[in-house]
Order: sequence, then structure tokens, then C-alpha cells
Amino acid sequence: MKTIKILFTLLITLVSHTIIAQEVTFDNQAYVVKNKVITLNGEDVSDTLTDAQKTEIFNLADTKTTEIKAVEAANKAAEKEKRQQEKYAKQREKQAKAEAKEVKAQERERKAAEKERKKSEKARKKAEKERQNIEKAKAKLNKAESNLEKANAKLEKETKKYQKLEAKGKLSPNDIEKWEGKLEKLRANITKAEQKLNKLK
Repeated sequence: MKTIKILFTLLITLVSHTIIAQEVTFDNQAYVVKNKVITLNGEDVSDTLTDAQKTEIFNLADTKTTEIKAVEAANKAAEKEKRQQEKYAKQREKQAKAEAKEVKAQERERKAAEKERKKSEKARKKAEKERQNIEKAKAKLNKAESNLEKANAKLEKETKKYQKLEAKGKLSPNDIEKWEGKLEKLRANITKAEQKLNKLK
């Protein structure tokens, strides 16, 4: 495991030396490290430094490169996170719009169903009222027919009674006049009952 770490560190060091020119400060001097070459004020000073100085300068350059890469990686990660958050925000917004649209559609359906229910209720009440009117009309017709039958029966009964009394000679001229008035009134009642019945038919 340690060998892998050492190899990985050497690989990073090698890559950083070959790719990036890094400025480091060592012993109050500003050195530039690039491709395993250490320069001071634009001149190669790699051969004039001791191995310990070179190692220290390379280590400082590696540390600085690692820090820069860490910052770059953090920036990339932050940028990626930002893009991800924006993507999620757009998805949530899209979802919220879809849900709002669905709620509106459901509300429209609910209102349409309520309107249809009211329309059906109105039609039902109208049909019920018409049925009641028909029943009332039938009842009136039945009553008118019954009244006509009663009036005819009464006229027939009273006529027979009159004829019986007249045949026996028990009626005075005044009685005959009263009976004729009474029978005329019953005939008028029949005429009224017939007219009422005809109006209802």
C-alpha cells in the first residue's frame, strides 16, 4: 500500500514537473520549476543547487501544484454542483408546472362534473314537476268525471221521484213548478260539469 502511495506521489510529481511551470520561493529567492528544470531570473540554476535544495524546491513546487489542482478540482466540483442544482431546480420547476397544470385540469373536470350534476338535478326536478302536474290534471279529470256521473245520477233519481209523485197525483201546481225548477238546476249542473270535463280533456 505504501509502495502504491509512493509511486502515485512520484507520478504526480513527474506529471506536475513536465506540464506546469511553478513559481516557488526558497531562501528568499523566486525560483520557477518546469520540466525538472529550476530557473532563477530566467537562467537555469539546476546544476548549481545541492540535491537537498533541489528536493526542497521540487517539494514546494509539488505542494503548490497540488494546492492549485485541489482548488481547480474544488472549483470544478462546485461548478458541477451548481449545474446539478440548476438542473434539479429546472426539474422541480417543470414538475411544479406540470402539477399546477394537473390541478387546473382536475379543477376544470370537477367544475364540469358539478355543472353536469346541477343540469341533471334541474332536469330531474323539471320531470318531477311535470309528473306532479300530470297527476294533478288526472285527479282533476277524475273528479270532473265523478262530478258529472253524480250530477247525472242525481238528475235521474230526482226525475224518477218527480215522475212517481206526478203519476200518483200528489203534486200541486206549486210543487210541479218547484220540481221543474229543481230539475232545471240539476240539468244546468250537468251542463257545467260537462263543460268543465271538456276543458280538462
